[in-house]
Amino acid sequence: MSEEQGIAMQERPMMPPVLTAKGLIARARVIDEVFQTVMKKDIHYGLIPGCGDKPALFKSGAEKLQATFGIAGEIVVADLSTSDEVRYRVEARATSMASGAYLGSGVGECSSNEEKYRWKKAANKEDWDATAENRRRTKWANGQKGAYEIKQVRTNPADVANTVLKMAAKRGRVDMTLTVLGCSDL
Repeated sequence: MSEEQGIAMQERPMMPPVLTAKGLIARARVIDEVFQTVMKKDIHYGLIPGCGDKPALFKSGAEKLQATFGIAGEIVVADLSTSDEVRYRVEARATSMASGAYLGSGVGECSSNEEKYRWKKAANKEDWDATAENRRRTKWANGQKGAYEIKQVRTNPADVANTVLKMAAKRGRVDMTLTVLGCSDL
């Protein structure tokens, strides 16, 4: 497309198969520039509650970096589910949009047995009473007025299957981006 059509074509920084020290420095500068000018804290990167004080790259930030370096991602899903658990492992494979060359991959996994997907608050007393004893629990939490009890029931794994798949894919894509660009330290 031409500039007359309102869209200017820009050269994308391509990743050569072997980088020199100068090439690595140049890549790091491009990544830093993207972080400084394009990415926003808590949208593209930020802290994940309960995961320490080191900022993490979010899916939206990984997408920005992939676009910057012309990286296409393909996901390959392994279904590791059982009758009472939905579990996926996703390999995200990176290729160069310009050459089609394979650049590397990342892996992500998610399961309906993770705490946030396994349990939900009982809707009411009837929901609690109707749930089998081995599929419910009482959890304690701390609030402004002190400790309080939460009645929880086991989530039906099928109800969170799509969420679990999407989370595994997201984790795989972020891992692939960090691995291929060698920017985990940023």
